[in-house]
Amino acid sequence: MRFTRDPSIHDTEEVIEAFHKHGGVFDYRSAPAKVLAAAATLGFGGAAGLEGPSVYVGGVIGSYAIRKARRFGFTRRDVRTFTIAGAAAGISAIFKAPLTGIVFALEVPYMDDMTREALVPSLIASTTSYLVLVSFLGVSPLFYAAQRYQVVARDLPWALLVGVLVGLVARAFIWSYRLASELSRKSGLPLWVRTALGGALVGILGLVGQVLYHDPLVLGTGYDKVQQLVSGGMDVPETLALLMLKTGAIVATLGSGAAGGMFIPMIVLGASAGALVEGLVPSAGLSAGLLPVAGMAAFLAAGYNTPLAAAAFIAETTGGAGYVIPGLLAAATAYAIAGRTSVSAGQRWRRESRVERILGVRVEQIITKDVIAVPEDITLREFVGEFVVKHRHKSFPVAENGQLTGFIGLADVNRYSTAERERMHVRDVAVRDVVTAKPTDTVQSVVEKMAAGDFDRIPVVDEETGRRLVGIVSTTDVLSLERLVEPTLGDDEDV
Repeated sequence: MRFTRDPSIHDTEEVIEAFHKHGGVFDYRSAPAKVLAAAATLGFGGAAGLEGPSVYVGGVIGSYAIRKARRFGFTRRDVRTFTIAGAAAGISAIFKAPLTGIVFALEVPYMDDMTREALVPSLIASTTSYLVLVSFLGVSPLFYAAQRYQVVARDLPWALLVGVLVGLVARAFIWSYRLASELSRKSGLPLWVRTALGGALVGILGLVGQVLYHDPLVLGTGYDKVQQLVSGGMDVPETLALLMLKTGAIVATLGSGAAGGMFIPMIVLGASAGALVEGLVPSAGLSAGLLPVAGMAAFLAAGYNTPLAAAAFIAETTGGAGYVIPGLLAAATAYAIAGRTSVSAGQRWRRESRVERILGVRVEQIITKDVIAVPEDITLREFVGEFVVKHRHKSFPVAENGQLTGFIGLADVNRYSTAERERMHVRDVAVRDVVTAKPTDTVQSVVEKMAAGDFDRIPVVDEETGRRLVGIVSTTDVLSLERLVEPTLGDDEDV
């Protein structure tokens, strides 16, 4: 933690957050430490993927290079665009898959949209990255399929079945990963303690695999296990053990806060689920490796909401274009079943206009916390002189000992004569059925309340009791968001 400002976010997740929240800008000084942290996770056998640090490094390089070149006319939007292009290059290089790199980078920031403005830069970056890599390592695909697959109609229902199964498994996996991450964060333990405990659990799961099958099964990235599954080299019990133990190992590794990628771990789980179905129906006459490959596409589509990248991945990494159709069917089915769930907390559903982003801001981000509240025991004349005139507001919350008891405005006072204002107190006139907001409410809900009741100010109360006054939000606060949203949330709209 000494070498990085925020060790809790890294790899692909940090690229997504930088794109949406920070205009594509990273904490560049933290990059070496985060890459070393990922290397340590992978080097010690953590159940994580190599693509995590690769995507991160690509995004950082793309962002940093364009920031330094802004004197040549590049804009803040360009910084965000080249962050995505760098991520595409990272995926392309690590998997020898340029098309996957392009499509994944364009799809991953959103669940139901694409970063279309980054298409051309991503295409160039991904292709260049691929050409440089294969000049050293050759063009052989990542996984070897024993036979060339050609689409057969009878196989397609099985691909759909795998899509359904993987979609359900992916939802359970995402839930368990999110739960582990939340418990880890709330534990209060230092990061090194949490990751050490996660590593110990991975070691135990590896020992279970060693005892049962003379193979630790869960340790490392899992490329070898995917190859075994695609080649039909595992029986049903071992495949089931791999699916269960690997799930636990991934959750323990990445849920504890360790750095590393989620892409390949999900590919392993998808291949395991597909191989399990294939092993349970040997009489179906399926082509060897078809369902593991379809499962790979399905799990990636469900986990990251990237169905097109999933289909491209299985075609490029197996060298089998025939897998695209069953892979697409499985991916689309799993994607539909997964819905708005995602392993990424930073993904957004779709691109938003500035107005939509303003309305989606939480009240806690704009409230005035230094609230001027009116006591109940002052007269209406004192209220007008000491509050309305002095502070130049037409309405105020009424509170006693920090607890909201009512609301009073100038309109409430104007119903009474000067003589009545001398003897009547705030408690006699204050509205008791007060319309309130809570810190986690959205600006949209507050605007709707203001419009319905013709209010210009609404008191904000705490989540627990609903009575303790914690702030106030006004129409002025809402209008000020137009200049605050841009630097805070990025610039997703086209105009």
